[in-house]
Amino acid sequence: MKHSSRRRRTPSPEGTDLGRVTERLERVTRILGSDAAVADLLAVSRAQPRRWREGQRPDPENRDRIIGLDAVIALLSGFLAGSSIPKWLTGVNAHLDNRRPISVLQEGRIADVIAAIEAQKGGAYA
Repeated sequence: MKHSSRRRRTPSPEGTDLGRVTERLERVTRILGSDAAVADLLAVSRAQPRRWREGQRPDPENRDRIIGLDAVIALLSGFLAGSSIPKWLTGVNAHLDNRRPISVLQEGRIADVIAAIEAQKGGAYA
């Protein structure tokens, strides 16, 4: 009985992490409609989302922002149509002191946006 000396290759944690961020970036881009919209939200060059999809690693801050934005979009997808999500993100929100959720996200305050989503889902009025 022969034993194969070849081992199954498992992806490195770094490669897997990049793949997950790329998947999240693709979902975010699909909802927001363009790389330009994603770039504007993240305050990066308009070519940067394409570079990330092509394999360049986002810096830790932008990686976390992409993950957070994907989480926000996933929560919104639970009760809004995909076409309504960009409107919700760019519209004035009473739960955020009449600020736009996208502006609050740009400040890195994802918890505030998630709280606004939960309040809206729960039917609370500010």
